[in-house]
Amino acid sequence: MYIFKQAKNAILEFDKYPELLKTSLTKVIFYALFFILSSNFTYISYPFISSYYEVKNFDSFIEEYIPDFTIENDKLVFDKYYKIDTPLDITFIFDPEENNYISNEDKKYVDNIILKVTPTHIISSTLNINIEVSSIIKIFNISEKDDLVNLKFLITISNIIAFIVFIVFFTLSDIFKLIISALVIVFVAKIYGLKASFLDMFKLIVYVNTIPFILKLVLMPMPSFIYIGFVLLYLHFIFKSIIEYNKKTQTNTL
Repeated sequence: MYIFKQAKNAILEFDKYPELLKTSLTKVIFYALFFILSSNFTYISYPFISSYYEVKNFDSFIEEYIPDFTIENDKLVFDKYYKIDTPLDITFIFDPEENNYISNEDKKYVDNIILKVTPTHIISSTLNINIEVSSIIKIFNISEKDDLVNLKFLITISNIIAFIVFIVFFTLSDIFKLIISALVIVFVAKIYGLKASFLDMFKLIVYVNTIPFILKLVLMPMPSFIYIGFVLLYLHFIFKSIIEYNKKTQTNTL
C-alpha cells in the first residue's frame, strides 16, 4: 500500500521529499486522515476500553466515585466538597455550594476533563455541558444515590457520545495544527532561500508528522517542546535536501 511506502520515505529518506511533494493533494489528504483518524481512535479508545473493564460493574462505579447525597427542593445536597478522579480521564467535582462555574479551585491539581455537580447544575466547560439537576431528578425520579443505578443506560450512551465528541475534537485539532504549521513553514522556507507555496508546505508538514502520528498510535504522544524541536530538525535536513535537488535539476520545485 502506497501509504506505508510513503511513511518509510517520510521517516528515513530526506532525499525523497522533493518527490513526496509531487504527490497529488488528494493522496496527501488521504494519508493525513489515515494517520490522524487511526492515531486518535487508538489514543482515545484506550481510556474508554480501560474504563469499561474497570467500571463494567456499574454499581461498584457508583459506590466508589459518587458520594452520598440527598434531595431537598429538587436540589442535590452533599455534606462537603469532593474532587474525585475516575478511570474515564474525567475528574468529578461535587460542590455543596451553587458555584455553577469551573473555578480555579476546581482546576487546581487537575489534568483531566472536569465534570462538576452542584446542587442545581451539572457542568463541564470542556464538554460544553450545562444541565439543570432538577430536570434529571424529575425525569429519572431520583431521591438517593442508589437510584443512580437506573441511569446505567444513559451513562453508556453518554460514553459513546463522549467518545465521538473526542474523536471529532482531536481530529479537527490535528487538521488545524497541520494548516497553521504549513503557514508558518512557508516563512521558515524563505530563510533557506526557497520559494514555498502553502500547498507544498502542507504536504511537507503532513509527511513530517508521520513519526508523531505513529507515536500517538502506540500511545506515546510527543510532548510539545520535543515535537517542536523534532519538526525544526526534520525541516532543516529536508530543506537542505530540496536545495541540493534544485541545484541538480536546475529547477525550483517549490
